[in-house]
Amino acid sequence: MMKKFNLLLGIMILLLNSAYAESRITIFYPDKESVILKNVLTLDGLVVDNPALKGNIWWPGAVIAEQNATQRQQQKQQQLLARLAALSSVLRQRNDTSLAATVDSVRSQLAELSVVGRQLVPLDPDVIRLNPEFDRRLSGDYQLYIVAEPHKVRLFGALAPHGKRDFLPGKDVSEYLAGFQLLDGAERNIAWIITPQGEVQSVPIAYWNQRHHELTPGSLLFLGIAVSALPDDFTDINEQVISLLTHRIPD
Repeated sequence: MMKKFNLLLGIMILLLNSAYAESRITIFYPDKESVILKNVLTLDGLVVDNPALKGNIWWPGAVIAEQNATQRQQQKQQQLLARLAALSSVLRQRNDTSLAATVDSVRSQLAELSVVGRQLVPLDPDVIRLNPEFDRRLSGDYQLYIVAEPHKVRLFGALAPHGKRDFLPGKDVSEYLAGFQLLDGAERNIAWIITPQGEVQSVPIAYWNQRHHELTPGSLLFLGIAVSALPDDFTDINEQVISLLTHRIPD
């Protein structure tokens, strides 16, 4: 009986170790062909002293994504696009064509967005080396995106024109918004910063509550649609958009 137990225990340990070993990580670089690493067991083993990640890497913008999570996020993107189309239709039925046009603009921007199943974990080798609690097991298919250090920020949402703008040190959020057209129904009190690390920060922007907030290179500044302008069934649209934006690859 003891021999059978030891045999079963050995098989279980072997299977467990095999499961941990089954990892496949595709690394996408900004300036060269991608490479595939297999059987990297931990995040520490991936980013600390890995020959495939030598050189001047901009770690704040590095993104690791899990394949199944990417499929879920892309499905959420399609669902949100459909919901925005439904919102636009409701507004047009109410003859609120101007607000519908704002919704259409936000929808168009989201349709162009590349989202992945981003794992919101630190990737900087120094951070992981000094904080072992940030390490994690890797099992399954992952994609690691290495992006070039940016010199721009992205303005996104209920404003025109949207898109990339030069990053200027010390520049306040309100200065980035100055001179832009706020579309009908745009939120005028709060904007949201999504950092390259995927963190979200709300920023007061009205004259009565404004405080100094700076962007970092690679950040996205999102101006949503005022909740007061939305039908009751769509008041959580901004939250859905923000959630999706945290899973983008910084550019």
